[in-house]
Amino acid sequence: MRLHIEGKYTGLAPHLLGWIAERLKALNTPDDDIVEAWVTLMQQKRQEVARVQLQVAGKLLQVTQRGATPDAAIDAALQMVQGALHEVRATRHLRAAMPMAKGAAVSTYAASAARQS
Repeated sequence: MRLHIEGKYTGLAPHLLGWIAERLKALNTPDDDIVEAWVTLMQQKRQEVARVQLQVAGKLLQVTQRGATPDAAIDAALQMVQGALHEVRATRHLRAAMPMAKGAAVSTYAASAARQS
């Protein structure tokens, strides 16, 4: 996983860099499917704003959260992206568990059309 962490209009404390990298590594550990991650911290209207973007198997997950402190904003964003990542993985695992036979959709449609006649 390629990781990009930046601060716009604000500085990033060294402890935050390590903490973000650890959290993203923990998110990626079970499936190892996160290709690239961008974490941007900025300050807007006296609030800290954290944006987390994950490139996962052809999908781009993006979450933006606000907080009173940089830690709170980043933690909230990582929690939300964790939920979105869980949904993407669950959908992928469900599709993989239910293989479709070739032409199954066509025969199902033909069977339902025959019943309506």
